[in-house]
Amino acid sequence: MRRFSTLSSISLLSLLSFICTTICTTVPCGNPAHADTGYRKAMAKAVRAAAESVLPAVVSVEIVGTAQGPSGEVEQDAPTSGVVIDADGYVLASSIVVRRPAASILIVIPDGSRHAAKVVSRDYHRDLVLLKIETTKQLSAIRFPTKLDLQIGKTAVAVGRFGNDASPIISRGVLSGVERLDGVALQTDARVSAAFYGGPLIDLYGNVMGILIPAVAGGADSDPTGWYDSGIAFAIPSDVIQTKLERLKSGTDIKRGLIGIASKTKDPYDDGTEISAVRKRSPAEASGIKAGDEVVEIDGKTVRRHQEIKQALGRFDAGETIRIKLRRDGKEIDITTELAETIPPLQPQRLGALVSELDSEEQAEDDGTKVIVNSVLSGTPAESKIKVGDQLRKFGDAKISSVTVLRSLLMSAEPETAVDLSITRDGVDKTLSITPTMVSGPILKQSTPIWGDAGSGDWTTEELKLPDSGNAAAFVAPKTPDTQQDLGLLVLLINPSGGSPTDMLENWREAAKSAGVVICAVAPEDSRRWQPKEINAIGNFAAAVMKKAAINPNAVAIAAPGAIHETDAEAADSMALAVAVSQGATFFGVSVSPKTRSPAVRVKENDPSASLQILLPLSSEQEIPAWSRAMTKAGYPIVLGGNTDSITLLNWVRLLQAI
Repeated sequence: MRRFSTLSSISLLSLLSFICTTICTTVPCGNPAHADTGYRKAMAKAVRAAAESVLPAVVSVEIVGTAQGPSGEVEQDAPTSGVVIDADGYVLASSIVVRRPAASILIVIPDGSRHAAKVVSRDYHRDLVLLKIETTKQLSAIRFPTKLDLQIGKTAVAVGRFGNDASPIISRGVLSGVERLDGVALQTDARVSAAFYGGPLIDLYGNVMGILIPAVAGGADSDPTGWYDSGIAFAIPSDVIQTKLERLKSGTDIKRGLIGIASKTKDPYDDGTEISAVRKRSPAEASGIKAGDEVVEIDGKTVRRHQEIKQALGRFDAGETIRIKLRRDGKEIDITTELAETIPPLQPQRLGALVSELDSEEQAEDDGTKVIVNSVLSGTPAESKIKVGDQLRKFGDAKISSVTVLRSLLMSAEPETAVDLSITRDGVDKTLSITPTMVSGPILKQSTPIWGDAGSGDWTTEELKLPDSGNAAAFVAPKTPDTQQDLGLLVLLINPSGGSPTDMLENWREAAKSAGVVICAVAPEDSRRWQPKEINAIGNFAAAVMKKAAINPNAVAIAAPGAIHETDAEAADSMALAVAVSQGATFFGVSVSPKTRSPAVRVKENDPSASLQILLPLSSEQEIPAWSRAMTKAGYPIVLGGNTDSITLLNWVRLLQAI
């Protein structure tokens, strides 16, 4: 990670040489013509002119007397940036300046003078904050364009200020995406640090495309500056900002608008927009949306998959009214609903059964996928109500058309409330009244025989290589794959300098075979640390192993050595938590030390269609760490593993598939 203390202050007079160096060394384009000195000078001149056109409105924001958080890097080493939006003293900055209480906030205007600022309002949805200073000095305000040209691939220049003298800093890249972060932000590959946040992202003509914010791809946590300079940065579009300024000036905070629907599929990019569940006490429930409805349009925009629904809804704030067109029983209906600021948090529940989906070619009738009970877990509500072989047909009024739909319904159900469960048993339709139990709390334990002979046969260790990854990895799995097996998968991250994956797996082989859980051990690419770029690689390792063994896709977890009781937390614990939250479509469980340092990823709300559990080696809720409370609020159940050993951990992995 590049420390702020290593950044050099850059005066306007030295911008040209700095830009030339940046273009020549960090932004190669592959075009031989661009190696020409004339081109580099022309580009440097254009970038300098563009930056100079906005710098009079760019200010530095100093945070004084901040309560220290996990790292304190921003407060200790450097200020951040902001832009003056009008001559009355309003300054728009990023949320980084208010993420922890401070004694005061100072605005350093271009002439070097400092002015105390007060917080007027916050846009929590877009990570922006509006500040106000009182000064008799003339201020230059940023000019937002009336029309935005957001062509992917066009040159993008990030502008900010740094150091005690608020010297200009810049970073050049391209505009690499729009409607990112679920429709909220622009994306650029310009390399930015926290000093840039709140500064403008401009094109080569000096047009302000957006304002840079502290956001991390894939997902929100207390410290989004922890892994900056990753080559991915985000900015809120100028046209959106302009529509919010009057509301912010009035002192009104802005929050993201929530509707309360769950997808039928855990992959938001799958075709189809069917709703699997509707959250209780949500705008969706109040407006009459039902499980099974298909979304056709949102505010006039056609949607074909759930990712498009997320992007369409992502533009709206709490309190705004939207129009939604639905398809129900072959007929289209229009509804209007007001988005909410909050919805009661998800509280994942389960019945206590292992189920499977019956392939369509095996069905006697064409009524959709059948969800069949394979095993009933002891000590659960299902034990006295459900039997092996039952077909689960309806949960309340909602049809159970897949395991994913049933998971969503259990995630969204009213806690500790009896529900009618419609089943077919021995050809006879029945309705049972059953009260699901919470997933959170003491770990659910089952005897080994419930897994049958899943771990039978010879198990061997094999090294695993991926073409685009420098990580060393290996996995232990059955020597002869059996497609009838239903195994679990645990991705085990190794601490830096923690040894080789094959050596690590030698200590886990017998436990893996006993529990029927394939284990893939992955070491960091750099023996000194884990890096954010490895998040996707770890998900790819999991996908590669799932192609080599018969693994239940709902029994996939990631863990660090700290998951074992009385094992110290290290870098792998933070990385495991970051991967689990960022790769929610892959992992259904994560287990780490309770002393894990919270990583720099955004803790988005748990996904009802792919609920993530967190296992901690604790015996009491009083021991739960502070960082996990934010996870609980976002709907992630905390499971208490007690004196967790390897067998306890691996049996928990298998039970992730339970509904």
